[in-house]
Amino acid sequence: MRTKLTILTAFLMQTAFGQIKTGTYHITGDTKNFGGGNLFSELIIKKNNTFIYKYRTSSGRRLWYDAEGKWKVNKDRLTLIDTITSYHSILTLRNQRTNDGQIFISAITKQHKPVAGIKISYLFKGTKDTLSGFTNSEGIFVIDTKDRVATKSEVIDDVEIWVVYFNKYTTSTFSDLSAKIECIIDDDARNEEVVRTTIYKIEKLTLVYLSQQFNKEDVQPGRYLYGDFTFKEE
Repeated sequence: MRTKLTILTAFLMQTAFGQIKTGTYHITGDTKNFGGGNLFSELIIKKNNTFIYKYRTSSGRRLWYDAEGKWKVNKDRLTLIDTITSYHSILTLRNQRTNDGQIFISAITKQHKPVAGIKISYLFKGTKDTLSGFTNSEGIFVIDTKDRVATKSEVIDDVEIWVVYFNKYTTSTFSDLSAKIECIIDDDARNEEVVRTTIYKIEKLTLVYLSQQFNKEDVQPGRYLYGDFTFKEE
């Protein structure tokens, strides 16, 4: 009886781990390049059905992080499941380039209602010009840049928009002097824990990224798990 039990246990382990080789995988291709640096991330598949993802980039150690979770295999599919934080900012900027020679800034709520009295600071990097003002009753603040575009004597690489909402602020840099900018204010924004599911295709010793999904909507993870991985031979 003990012999049969041993054979059954060995068979189950072979079934569980036969589709994937446990150990360390090195990143071989990245679907998104965050920070502009070279990646040398690792994915460690452990025999106890847990994994460790080590995000590493040459852009700087401050961007490095580790994620842990569980994995399972179904045929040639590897599924990684972990819990991450979804970051939701009270202030969010969205921009669209235009050619009308002005910076058009609108402050709205998440329900698309205008917000008056929002302080806006517009900094021309490369000059000492800084313009400030407040959104009007329609939630709008406009800066005329026609003359600046036509007569500027030095190159202005980019500009910065600062938005102040009570003691909360956000900033964003643009490389154009003509744009339509939308500032979305969400007083109910809260960071939340979400479950992330990442699926890979197993191709011998390579894991090919297929898809990623979350158990909640409007997720802004801030920490990413992308890229293909190849097994590191010992």
